[in-house]
Amino acid sequence: MQRQCAWCLRMMNGRGERISLQPVPKLYEATHGMCRVCGMYWLEQAICETEEQPVLVAVLQAKEPTYRC
Repeated sequence: MQRQCAWCLRMMNGRGERISLQPVPKLYEATHGMCRVCGMYWLEQAICETEEQPVLVAVLQAKEPTYRC
């Protein structure tokens, strides 16, 4: 079974490691996922974008509510 990164179009093995040096045309018969390099890039971008959101920072810094019985 052939695996191809849907982001960079390089061929990859079952562990997500790139096995082709250059992108190849999209193979419709291959299974598509994300290689490790693109996965790390995506994760890095997601973390950076999350850190820049002031609303999310405020939510994370909010104290837990006090419940009265």
